[in-house]
Amino acid sequence: MRLFDNSLKNLLSMLKFAWTAYYLVGYVYCDIIIRGRREKVVRALVDAGASYIVLDPKTISELELTSTGYEVELTLADRRRLKARLFVAEAEVEGRKGPVFVAELDVPTPLLGIFALETLGLRPNLLTGKLEVVGPEGGYLL
Repeated sequence: MRLFDNSLKNLLSMLKFAWTAYYLVGYVYCDIIIRGRREKVVRALVDAGASYIVLDPKTISELELTSTGYEVELTLADRRRLKARLFVAEAEVEGRKGPVFVAELDVPTPLLGIFALETLGLRPNLLTGKLEVVGPEGGYLL
């Protein structure tokens, strides 16, 4: 009977965690220092579904970012496809710095995508609403 009691406790504990994770999942925002020829602190939504940092044309112009000369086709959450110019910059988040690609799209909120997160060695914790260090600054080369 004791084994059953422990199993039931474990099951209830897992269900409680799953329920908490399901209902408390939130958004993660962070401040990013973006550097081109100029620098600016930008409040961004962490989007692990996005590849790049995404900024609006006005912000890219203010920062005087360097164009890569490439245009990428991005697929949005609603499955629309848009072309965006790609720029290079330096990003600093939580004191960690690295080179990043910035896509130019007319967005209401800047986005911090997965390529930058991996370069900076960070990941979002949806339960705490903060970024966690998970790897070396600058990324891996294995």
